[in-house]
Amino acid sequence: MASVKDLLKKSLDELEEAELKKFRWHLRNDNENISKSDMENADRLKTVDKMVECFGPEEAVKITVEILRKMNQNNLAEQLENKLKQGKSDCSKAETSSNPRVETGILESRTQLSAMNPHIEGR
Repeated sequence: MASVKDLLKKSLDELEEAELKKFRWHLRNDNENISKSDMENADRLKTVDKMVECFGPEEAVKITVEILRKMNQNNLAEQLENKLKQGKSDCSKAETSSNPRVETGILESRTQLSAMNPHIEGR
């Protein structure tokens, strides 16, 4: 999965310079954590870094989506949300996918416990 910073950068890469300027204007005017000097001469990378630093990854995505919607960049906002959801879905699938070694170890432990105490069933 691409990192949040990568997803944010790719979204900002879709904006033309004038649109990026509007984005940064919204960012600094709608959020007191970002100062005018933070965004002065900021390129896409610095903008992304500053957002993640100030808000954390999840909030930075949320703020980006909100600003993109204010700018009528609804398709771009939706793409960012979908990529984030897809990435989270992929991570949760990876975390919950069965690991044969772990399952074998659990089964062996249950079998050993059942052998030591016949009242314990191998669930």
